[in-house]
Amino acid sequence: MAFLEKPVVLHRHDVVIRSAVADDAEALVDYFLAVTAQSDNLTFEPDETAMFADEAMFLENLETSPNALALVAEHEGAIVGSLTFIGGTRPKVKRIGEFGITVERTWWDKGIGSALVQVLVTWAEKARIGKIHLQVRTDNPRAIALYRKFGFVDEAVLRHVLRIRGDYVDLLWMGLALGDASSEESDVSYANAAVSEVAPQRIALQGPIAIRELQPGDAQAILEYFDQIVTETDYLQLGAEGLQLSRTEEQAILSQYLQDERKLYIGAFTNGGTLVGALSFAAGNRRRTCHAGEFSLTVLQAFQGHGIGTALLQRLVNWASQVGIHRIGLEVRAENTRAIALYERCGFVTEGRICRTMYSNGSFHDSVVMALLM
Repeated sequence: MAFLEKPVVLHRHDVVIRSAVADDAEALVDYFLAVTAQSDNLTFEPDETAMFADEAMFLENLETSPNALALVAEHEGAIVGSLTFIGGTRPKVKRIGEFGITVERTWWDKGIGSALVQVLVTWAEKARIGKIHLQVRTDNPRAIALYRKFGFVDEAVLRHVLRIRGDYVDLLWMGLALGDASSEESDVSYANAAVSEVAPQRIALQGPIAIRELQPGDAQAILEYFDQIVTETDYLQLGAEGLQLSRTEEQAILSQYLQDERKLYIGAFTNGGTLVGALSFAAGNRRRTCHAGEFSLTVLQAFQGHGIGTALLQRLVNWASQVGIHRIGLEVRAENTRAIALYERCGFVTEGRICRTMYSNGSFHDSVVMALLM
């Protein structure tokens, strides 16, 4: 995590903005519980305290990340505001990140939010961050005006992302692009990895494709599958670095999917047992977000054009309707017109175009946000 060279002082209100450290964990938890009870602008509710159990570890982990920033605003030793920015962990997205910000209600309209955002933007420019994202309720004009003051632009309206007191709430996706649209710098060893320009010969199916939930015993097949996928497309956040998981770690992930009723991980297999397509979906783990989730879908190039992607997607939609999922969302590279057409045929609606969601081969790329409401 980046640390401020020196604290920022707001002399008018005797407020100091500084980097958060692991020793702030207990005070931050108390602060978050307080601000959660003050408004409905956050994704969690006041009694959802389990998420804070490892706050100290969370801050310690951030300290090892060069593209993360955690700030607190203090008045006489008490936290009155906070901001956390987290950049992507994979090479293609390490220059892109999202932040969340809160201010204690009695300190609204005193410039603390503006000061926190200004510190973030100043740091991000020096850290060569290329894009800052945020999501804010569409009915929160105070916050939206603050972000627009710093140059953030509206990029998408995400429908029904939150459910609060029985009502669905839309979120506005806003973004701030920093620096040039392309860059000669690439300290990311995998971001410029070559993808084969020779499309593999399409394979004629010898029998039906079986679609089923993936099991821990499929771990090795999944690792090998994604090793192949990253050589065929540059559209994924995943690059030539691969999953970087051991077989045991992948088995643990598969077990977690099977144990969580609001997650789904399915694969498409040939008669010979070869994995040729995969889809994973995960819904939110809080009461305000558990009705909504996002998925990713891939099919080996040699097996595209046989309806495998459509079949996987239909399986997801059928499952979602059974378990009470209301929103199925995704991000897809703007250049991936074939995938976009598939999702449109299945009823997905475009909610916006997000600039600079990925960086590879010396330039940024945009994504389209789409969703299906059940």
